Amino acid sequence: MKLFWKQFTAIVCLLVILFAVFGSIFLQTSFQIMLEREKERGLEEWKMFQFALLASMEALPEGYSIENDVMTEMSETIEDSIGNQENGIALYNEERQLIYKNGMYYGALMAENVGTDRAMWRLTDTEAGHYLEALSQLKSGSGTWYLAFGRNIQYVYDARDRLYEQYRNMVLLVIVLSVPVSWFLAYHFTKPIRQLMRATRDFARGNYQSRVEVKGEDELAGLMLEFNRMARRLERSIWELGDAARRQEEFTGAFAHELKTPLTSIIGYGDMLRSMNLTEEEKRSSSDYIYQQGKRLERLSLKMMELVRVDKQGITLKPLKTRELAYEVELFTKRLLWEKKVVLVKTIAPGIVYGDLDLLCSLFGNLIDNGAKACGRKTYEKPGEQGKILFTGRQEKHGYSFTLEDNGCGIPEDEVGKITEAFYMVDKSRARKEGGAGIGMTLCSRIVNLHHAEWKIDSKEGEGTKVYIFFPEEEEDD
Repeated sequence: MKLFWKQFTAIVCLLVILFAVFGSIFLQTSFQIMLEREKERGLEEWKMFQFALLASMEALPEGYSIENDVMTEMSETIEDSIGNQENGIALYNEERQLIYKNGMYYGALMAENVGTDRAMWRLTDTEAGHYLEALSQLKSGSGTWYLAFGRNIQYVYDARDRLYEQYRNMVLLVIVLSVPVSWFLAYHFTKPIRQLMRATRDFARGNYQSRVEVKGEDELAGLMLEFNRMARRLERSIWELGDAARRQEEFTGAFAHELKTPLTSIIGYGDMLRSMNLTEEEKRSSSDYIYQQGKRLERLSLKMMELVRVDKQGITLKPLKTRELAYEVELFTKRLLWEKKVVLVKTIAPGIVYGDLDLLCSLFGNLIDNGAKACGRKTYEKPGEQGKILFTGRQEKHGYSFTLEDNGCGIPEDEVGKITEAFYMVDKSRARKEGGAGIGMTLCSRIVNLHHAEWKIDSKEGEGTKVYIFFPEEEEDD
């Protein structure tokens, strides 16, 4: 059974049961209060009649003989003055003979308790109706009499029966009215759940942007809010997985393509050396080409190993003095800069950055290597002008920043955002001649991310490239 029908049935049953139970209790309590009130009223009138009869008997002269007819007259007189048409009165003499009775009396109590000398009362249920009966003994100097009292209280039970009948009709009305009310409440309560079901179904069918509208602050609203958060995270994770799969596919294709060209050359020249009679000059030329392509494959494999190591191994961020770091970078790139005839100008303010020395040397080394290659591709028109790389560092409010700026050939504006992709090269032919593998900037991007740093690359074709890297201060552990 669906939750909607469970709630609908539960609300209908609960409304009917609560109305029936509490209504029955209320009616029964009201009936008991009415019955007690009528009982007290009847007993009061019985005592008043008894008191009035005794007072009349005591008011007679001393030694006066009270006969049956005298008692009858006194009873009639008292009944006329204080009597009630709902009450029945009967008077018996000492021999238990009835000497007076009005038309309302039902004399069951006297018949069952002949000879008793104590007052008593009871509620009697007969075919004719319900009665309140009372019996008492009256004594005087002239004899003993028995006063029987009866009050018809059937109208109290009739009123109860009418109330129960009306209440049954009201219960039926409540059942009829509770159906649409319960349907509305169940529909309203289960509406968020239906929204979650639809959103979950859409999500399972591939609509990762499916969300639910959150209203209110109850538990269901909290559940819907958490669902939206989960959906956003899943959408982001699925997108990241898809993007990673796409990048991995592109990486694999690019890597296979990069391997194809040198391997084809190595196989071709190797086959020439193996199967053809070549001159010494041709053999030397072929061997050199095989050696160069082998070295290129070696550099490519080393870059790949370094990239895998950066991705998989955890690093420990240690405080490094910026000037000592810059000195290590200068030593790391000194031979490269000498070969490319590029000048490195350092302006490093004292400070502290948190990172791994080897990885940071690799980061700045790759950036300086790219800058040196860019300077080598540019033709300088002014006399004495040469390639130059400015390596500056300065302390900032919430961290430390490095800037590497060269005066090389620059990068076209529409290709700046692509240079961190694996195996991407702006000028593939020249990059291969210079020994480039196309993954240096990808490696730099991974190192920057591992250090929780931020970087920005600005470049203008023909004027040079500027790389800005910001290292935040070390965050305290929670």
